[in-house]
Amino acid sequence: MKRADGELVKDLRDYLELLDGRGDVLRVRDEVDPLDEMGAFIARADSSGMNKAILFEKPKGSAIPVLANTVGSTYQRIAECFGVSESNAVAEAAEKMGKVMGSGGIPPVTVDPAKAPCREIVLKGSDVDLGLLPVLRLNPEDGGGPKSTEGRFISSLACSQPGPSSHNLSYHRFEVQGKREGTVWVFRLTGDARAIEEAWGAKIADPEKSHDPAQGKPFPMAYVIGVTPEFLMTGANPGMPFKYNDFAFIGGLMGQPVGLVKCETIDVMVPANAEIVVEGIMRPFNWGMQGKYASFNGFYDEPRRRPVFEVTAITMRRNPIFQHVHIGLPLNECNNMAAFFRSVRVFRDVQMVMPNLVDVFVDPSAGCGFTVHVSIKKGRVGEPRMAMMRAYTALAGFAKHVFVYDHDVDIRNPRERDWALAHRFMADRDLLVVPNVVGMVIDPLAQGKMGGPTRLGIYDGHPELPLNVRPLMGVDCTVPLGLKVFDRVVVKPEIEARVDKLWADVT
Repeated sequence: MKRADGELVKDLRDYLELLDGRGDVLRVRDEVDPLDEMGAFIARADSSGMNKAILFEKPKGSAIPVLANTVGSTYQRIAECFGVSESNAVAEAAEKMGKVMGSGGIPPVTVDPAKAPCREIVLKGSDVDLGLLPVLRLNPEDGGGPKSTEGRFISSLACSQPGPSSHNLSYHRFEVQGKREGTVWVFRLTGDARAIEEAWGAKIADPEKSHDPAQGKPFPMAYVIGVTPEFLMTGANPGMPFKYNDFAFIGGLMGQPVGLVKCETIDVMVPANAEIVVEGIMRPFNWGMQGKYASFNGFYDEPRRRPVFEVTAITMRRNPIFQHVHIGLPLNECNNMAAFFRSVRVFRDVQMVMPNLVDVFVDPSAGCGFTVHVSIKKGRVGEPRMAMMRAYTALAGFAKHVFVYDHDVDIRNPRERDWALAHRFMADRDLLVVPNVVGMVIDPLAQGKMGGPTRLGIYDGHPELPLNVRPLMGVDCTVPLGLKVFDRVVVKPEIEARVDKLWADVT
């Protein structure tokens, strides 16, 4: 990504200057409380469709400003990050990802700690205090509820090093529960989940009898706060292989190597230009209780047992910026990033068997993966159903509904999708329902116990569903091959171009 002067953007401050220069930063100069007001403000901005980064200059109780919506809730800055067009971002990003990963990217380089901006201030031992950071309570009932001072979650990028030459970037929600500790939900489909399994000798979700703390070793990890969109997007990408060098991929996107520096207290390399780094370890099977948390689907998840994260150091730049990635009621930045990469994942998988695929849109407001929209140039009977099933397997059971449309339908426009559903779908002919397939563990309608039924459904006469099991629904909104239908009304680009000028003159 380049600044206005043609120079490459090297850090978050460069990027903020770029956004500020074109009017894409909303500066909030009033004092705002990170405990409740800040999260509500971000949620309102997202729901209004505002596509600006938000800089809170005076967080209550902290001298560190907070930057939210670095990427935002549209494809604009995602497309810029990949160097692709916004209108065809999924297909072009899928192609670019393949090229960068196929080439190996550009390997990172090591920076002298004395010259690393993220090491300008180093806090260790009794000086470590998470309370120095303006950590948000994202949603009113997160953690202990509205009257509690708890429920503050760091939802920033997490960095680990599962192998000597591998670097993994992920997101794991971290509830701050003291000056130097908290609990972390390590998401099961990430590389870190597999790396922890190797370090501890068992999965976190395995039966207690298989847990032997004496046989495992602590897992080091660092939260990296204050980086450019390339880093945020790579951490949200589930398509990165386990034990891959994620920083080499970022280097390939940026066209220059990432400068890394070794953490102060753990054997993990982090971006030298980061604003803040929170270093720590998770000891084998050392548990704490994490409070409830508003998840991607707009529901509060229940309190659950999670590994304790012991903070060993906090390093930062002078006058740092705290970067926040928001999650809660859809639409939000976290959902947008996750949904984009799930779109890319589905696109790459479906395209392998259907070269006539046109586009994929995973709706970030609909569970950022629960609902998938696919556009094809249909050439054979049965292709819509093949696309439905391939989309389901591409997301490892995450997808709950898959809609397939002809290529003349703009699948990102809800009015276009509704029009196709109303005029091209016949329920007795075009509906596919596959019962009892693997689903998503936090689907609110599939919350029974593992191996047993849920109580849901007892009162409405429908069959009960065990935990993590649900049906897949596919909806074919394409015109049957060979069927003569009325001609669709479409606009003519040359006329629209003339009207655009007229419209601008009179409005």
